[in-house]
Amino acid sequence: MSTWLTTIVINSARIKLRRRLPQVQLGLDEAGEKQPIGLADVVSDTRPGPEDAYRQREIAERLARATSRLSPPLRTTFHLRHFDGLSIRETADLLGVPEGTVKARLARARVRLKEVIKNCFGEE
Repeated sequence: MSTWLTTIVINSARIKLRRRLPQVQLGLDEAGEKQPIGLADVVSDTRPGPEDAYRQREIAERLARATSRLSPPLRTTFHLRHFDGLSIRETADLLGVPEGTVKARLARARVRLKEVIKNCFGEE
């Protein structure tokens, strides 16, 4: 039985290795054929640019303003579920309410947030 299980594990690992994207390996002190390749040309910068950072900050501020307009039970439920990443069951256990109540509060919070955000964009 252990040989059978070992074979399954080894084959699963091989499948995962095959699915990986091919990785390019370049020596950092090796020059290109005709022109030297700088590290900045090879490795892309994955950090967000200034426009993206500003856009994310603007969205976060608008969402914070919109959620502040929710009633405390709706705001707490929405925050636990979407910002803290808790499941519906975990949220229900933490708040001491049934799961159906959490689902209803989330639905009401989303509808209310949609109204608030729509009004915010309509004013500007």
